[in-house]
Amino acid sequence: MKKLILSLLMSFISFSVFASGFSSANPADTMMFIQSHSPIFYLAAFFGLGVLLAFTPCVLPMVPILSSIITGQGASTGRHAFKLSLGYVMGMAVTYAIAGMLAAWFGSTVQTLMQQPIIIGSFSILFTLMALWLLGVFELRLPILMRFAPRKSRQHGIVSATLMGSLSTLVVSPCVTAPLIGILTYIAQSKHVAQGGLLLFVLALGMGLPLLIVGAGYGRFLPSSGPWMVRIKQVFAIMMFAMAVWLLSRVAPPFWIDLLWVAVLLIAAWIFGAFRQEHHLGGRLLQGVALFSMMGAGALAYHTFSPTPIIQSVKHTPFLMVHTLEEVNAKLAEARAGNQRVFIEFFAGWCSDCQAMDSQVFNQDAVIDAMQGSVNLRVDISEKTDAVAEIRQAFHIYGIPTMLFYDKQGQQLAHLSSVGQISKEKTLQLLAEFSK
Repeated sequence: MKKLILSLLMSFISFSVFASGFSSANPADTMMFIQSHSPIFYLAAFFGLGVLLAFTPCVLPMVPILSSIITGQGASTGRHAFKLSLGYVMGMAVTYAIAGMLAAWFGSTVQTLMQQPIIIGSFSILFTLMALWLLGVFELRLPILMRFAPRKSRQHGIVSATLMGSLSTLVVSPCVTAPLIGILTYIAQSKHVAQGGLLLFVLALGMGLPLLIVGAGYGRFLPSSGPWMVRIKQVFAIMMFAMAVWLLSRVAPPFWIDLLWVAVLLIAAWIFGAFRQEHHLGGRLLQGVALFSMMGAGALAYHTFSPTPIIQSVKHTPFLMVHTLEEVNAKLAEARAGNQRVFIEFFAGWCSDCQAMDSQVFNQDAVIDAMQGSVNLRVDISEKTDAVAEIRQAFHIYGIPTMLFYDKQGQQLAHLSSVGQISKEKTLQLLAEFSK
């Protein structure tokens, strides 16, 4: 019973950490932080950030994977289990370091690819497959080359764990995009390949610290096989399904996303025992959770299929579209002459985060009202043309959506700059500070 409560508490903490504090990314803040502190200090800070990211809904499910590796390799001592865990974490860290180096080398290309619907859909499928694996639908095996590798017992096991850690990075990466945007944008701007690799290497080590603790406490912290381990995997599987739908919501129509949420709630109800008879207190408590899941699924299904009310009037976002660097500079000069502030948003038609900002933030009355006191420009950088490249270079745009703010004297307010999708509340906070 205590272990069951612990697993539910871990899930709650996981979603709480994921939902709080990571809603915005400002590469200017990252740059100022790095430039104003010694390497030892900012590397320690990045390690601490990694530890926080370890409690996101995608890093915690790595615990069952690590558990399978340790038990599968027949680790008989805590020392051997720790070595396997270290190999797993080093695989993650090295892969992240390579990603940081690629971000510095290719600049905005990496971020552009990560925003494509086909990439987002692929990650969503990956999450679904991970959820099905956690539910025991199929068995996760090492690549065939590793199975034919020379089996030198423990050495072979460490190499296998390292490879699995590298592959697990595919699962972790899309979940921590929000806090990574500022870091990756800074790396892309700085073009410091070695520094980019080192920053993400240290960040990944922080993310792997809880996994090392699990390995060091083998037999005490590590879930053993049996009902407890099955329950842990089921809870994490629900989290995986939820993350798959959340990712897909950035590119798929709301109607189908609502139906997928209904399916997730029904799966949760099935997992928690809605359709079986329970005699123990723990099972009955879970059936209470299952009941709420079924009620939620029914309410959401009713809302999804209910006729959409006719909206009498729609307020349009007060953006003025501009397409060239000359147009942007002309508007900035015009605003400076008229003693006006300027808010610029850089977006692209293929950018899922930009579409989410339009549907969830810029169409809100409070946000529109807050934008009334400034000149609001929207720059379309969807195409790969010379004009777009000129705009990107002039304003150092390496990630989108990017929001820049200029005061009445035409000076950029770097501390207000934002990259990536942010919430309505964060947007209102930026606009309120901008209008002071």
